Amino acid sequence: MENSTITTELIAGTMISDLLERWPETAVLFNKFNMACVGCVVAPFYSVDDAISIYGVQRDEFLAKLLLLIQE
Repeated sequence: MENSTITTELIAGTMISDLLERWPETAVLFNKFNMACVGCVVAPFYSVDDAISIYGVQRDEFLAKLLLLIQE
């Protein structure tokens, strides 16, 4: 899949470990938002949306920033 065809909704449903494996540069954003997802043993079982809910992060802002990193 081309990076240009990726949407925020697609990202939201992606498992965290899959996202970090495909786009390791996104790890910086998780850390910036104080989310302990990078290296977490449950990352393969949680979607980005799950993490957003768990950490109480502003969904639209976080997904938009992830999309920007992926599309760079």
